[in-house]
Amino acid sequence: MRTLRILFIALLVFTSGLAFAQTDDATTTPAQQIDDLRGQLDQVEKSMKDEQITDGKIDDLRGKATDIVSNAQKVSSALQSSRDAAKARLDQMGPAPANGTKEAPELAASRKDATKAFNAVDAQIKQADGIALEAQQTSGQLADLRRIRFQQTISQRTNSPVSRAFWSDPADAFPRDLANLRDFGNQARTDLAASWTQGNRVALIVCVFFGLLLMTGVRFYIEHRVRHLTANRMPPGRLRRSALILGIALTSTLTTGLGTQLLYLGINWNDTLSHDTDEIAKHIVGLVFFGAFVAGLGRALISAKKPSWRLPALSDETALQLRRFPMLFSLAIVLFRFLDLLNRTIGTSLAATVMTSSVQAVALTVLAALALIRLSRTHKTEADADSDDAGQATAARPIWASLLIAAAWIAIIASWVGLLLGYVSFAAFMAGRVVWITIVIAATYLAMRLVDDLFETLLSEKGPMSARAQAVFGTHPKILDQAGVLLSGVVRLGLFLLGLSAAAAGAGGSVPDLLELGGKLQSLKIYNVELKPDQILTAIGLFFVGLMAVRVAKNWLSDQYLPRTSLDPGMRSSLTTLLGYVGVVIVVAIALLAMGLSVQNVAWVASALSVGIGFGLQAIVQNFISGLILLAERPVKVGDWVVLDDAEGDIRRINVRATEIQVGDRSTIIVPNSSFITKPVRNMTMANPQGRVQIKLPMPLDSDPVHVRDHMLEAMTAHSAVQDTPAPSVTLDSIDRTAMMFVATCYVGSPRDVGGVKSDLLFDIIARLRGADIPLLRPQDLVLRSGGNTPEMPGPTGAAAPKASTDDPSS
Repeated sequence: MRTLRILFIALLVFTSGLAFAQTDDATTTPAQQIDDLRGQLDQVEKSMKDEQITDGKIDDLRGKATDIVSNAQKVSSALQSSRDAAKARLDQMGPAPANGTKEAPELAASRKDATKAFNAVDAQIKQADGIALEAQQTSGQLADLRRIRFQQTISQRTNSPVSRAFWSDPADAFPRDLANLRDFGNQARTDLAASWTQGNRVALIVCVFFGLLLMTGVRFYIEHRVRHLTANRMPPGRLRRSALILGIALTSTLTTGLGTQLLYLGINWNDTLSHDTDEIAKHIVGLVFFGAFVAGLGRALISAKKPSWRLPALSDETALQLRRFPMLFSLAIVLFRFLDLLNRTIGTSLAATVMTSSVQAVALTVLAALALIRLSRTHKTEADADSDDAGQATAARPIWASLLIAAAWIAIIASWVGLLLGYVSFAAFMAGRVVWITIVIAATYLAMRLVDDLFETLLSEKGPMSARAQAVFGTHPKILDQAGVLLSGVVRLGLFLLGLSAAAAGAGGSVPDLLELGGKLQSLKIYNVELKPDQILTAIGLFFVGLMAVRVAKNWLSDQYLPRTSLDPGMRSSLTTLLGYVGVVIVVAIALLAMGLSVQNVAWVASALSVGIGFGLQAIVQNFISGLILLAERPVKVGDWVVLDDAEGDIRRINVRATEIQVGDRSTIIVPNSSFITKPVRNMTMANPQGRVQIKLPMPLDSDPVHVRDHMLEAMTAHSAVQDTPAPSVTLDSIDRTAMMFVATCYVGSPRDVGGVKSDLLFDIIARLRGADIPLLRPQDLVLRSGGNTPEMPGPTGAAAPKASTDDPSS
């Protein structure tokens, strides 16, 4: 109830704020809003012409231009109803009379007012649309300016670290840079002294005390409370771990950042800091916030001291090897960003800036390389240890993780090569990109796991809050389970796209900026088709990213969503396979279009392939089409027991070209898909999944048939695998001169169980008959007679018959 009250109060405050905001908007007329938007746009256009504009300022101006576009469109949409009303009023009055025709003065005045009102509203709408269009063009110009500056920075070449000039230039500029640094240090020292003497002493002491207390004692207390709440107050499940990781990361970020903010407030209590010192102090607060987030997120995800709370699949040895790297990366980020800000503030020489960028590239790439080496080393050690242990096997690394590790190594090597060639800006950019993408991946991973665990806890059929959710929504548990999986998938897709956007644009440039660098290279023209390097790289990237997306979608569909439906395993496998086929076709088409091939060119390629298919690939295409027919019509599906020629067993997989059948000896037979279309196939489990057990038992003529039937029925009824429906039965099939033939029939759950159940029943029936002293059928004695006084020769079962080596001596 307390939580509900807090949420209710927050909702009231939020709605009140919206109401006040709407009241403020309502008091502003459309004309005033248009004038305000025009002034904002003029200010943006004026600021973008500044020759000293920075990259951050360009990004801020782009954000303002985007806001102007949105606000102008809102004003235009709000005025549409007024213009429609004025237009309807004019239409109701009709057109003005022709010349020479008099009209009532009241009607003429009304038409004039209506026309004036319509023209005024129409003019305002056109002004708003014009401002929106101009703001869009300004945003595009700012994006072009940002891209040009980025390309110039990346492609700029300086002296290589192996050259003498690289070291001599900073040495020559060192006296001037040192003087600038000394002047800034004196100014900062003066500002700090003023903060202590000019009536700020009490405020500074209080802020420093509470800031340090917040960063130490309060932080540890809140982390302890977070662990206690997640362990004792939250429902059991995976949500505890993800919520704890998020709580620790946020606690580390907020306590450290807010503590630094308190220190800044204490120092600048009466605005005693100068402009440069104040700007650097503000940036330091922001850097500490970000560095605390990086350190807290890494420490929480690795959880070296709390293996049971560790979210990613890391071993204890790997976690111990990586436990110091989050703090090292955090310190490196804060330090180098501070040095970059300091260089811009005091105006250091270009040589010193290049030196700082080189050290930054080397430090970040070395840290990243050491982390990757330790990660791969521990993974290899675990694999070797598990290979020596016959009972265990190490978990395979996901393909996306392997691709990311390979991409990180490529970026690190590219940074080192660029640094040696003199492309210091490129080297620093690649080093920063590796670190930034790592941070984005960690944050996105935590957000995805948190969303997945949250929906699983709230809506999952097996979740701890499933009963409460069913009572609230009043729906079937399966529906809630499927809805939870779908909602989780949609939110995770949005988080992935958000993380992808942040990874592409958060490190100083975007993917189009990098691809546009390749557009300067010479293009290749083949048969009127111009192939550009940037288009080829884009197509290759889209192809591999698309294949990875298709694989992720298939895994999500087969592992998470379809198991929560009522579909049988065969249908689930068919849907997953069809999704893979369709996804691959779409990915290939997108890659071809991105390469510059039009639909007509693709059609020509398909026509050329069809000729080859008609001659050399006929069998492959036949099996491929047959596989599609099997997946669509489903005469056989995964899990069916089929008989095809000499192959009899379970269908394990339906591939593009062939189907895998596992036979009784556990071997696998690969059967072409066309065989299932062109040959007779016996599906043992298609219409009726039950298996029939039939036992034919001959008995002597002097046996009591009723007793024999009762014992056979008791044996079948007592077996746990025999089903009650249809009921077991025993029939007397035939009687001849030597024996009566009994036929026992019963049904089991699967044809695969027939052999084992039949063997069990035979053992049991024979034991029951012998226990009841009912003799089984024995071979008849054969006695040969001859004329005269020749004695009788006993048959093989006679008492005087000679004993074989295999006979029991006691008989």
